[in-house]
Amino acid sequence: MSGTRISRRVFAAGFAAALAMPAPLLARAAEVTAKSFVEQIYGSYVGAAGQKGIPLDDAATIRRYFTPGLASLILDDQAAARKRGEPPMLDGDAFVGHQEWAISRMTVYAREAGSKATAIVSFTNFGKAEKVVVELLKVGESWRIADIRWDDASTLRGLLRRR
Repeated sequence: MSGTRISRRVFAAGFAAALAMPAPLLARAAEVTAKSFVEQIYGSYVGAAGQKGIPLDDAATIRRYFTPGLASLILDDQAAARKRGEPPMLDGDAFVGHQEWAISRMTVYAREAGSKATAIVSFTNFGKAEKVVVELLKVGESWRIADIRWDDASTLRGLLRRR
């Protein structure tokens, strides 16, 4: 009977050790890279025309994807437009730079350098090849977008500062 207790204790200790050992490995596997962050965003745009994408219709969503400074510019633009009864300066989708899209063949290349990263998103939109450059900063442990440069060389930050 005492042998059974030792076996249970040994089993319990071994089981606890097995659970504890992969924790750092799991943490690293769950770490979001700049590339995976951008792929998650643009993946929601791939598909037929009318694909939902990521609507920026509330402050929490805006803060989830953008740095605090850029999120403030977006929110200020939306508030000022409501006050004027006009559309905001950002009158299309921030991620693709258009009001409508039908995106296919998307690829993402990203380069991280410490707390900064640049991602180049290439895709076909309504049959036309396009490229978007996404500048990212690490905010805490999470990646956030600091600016977006669309195919026509205009930027999200530049558009919002024109106001």
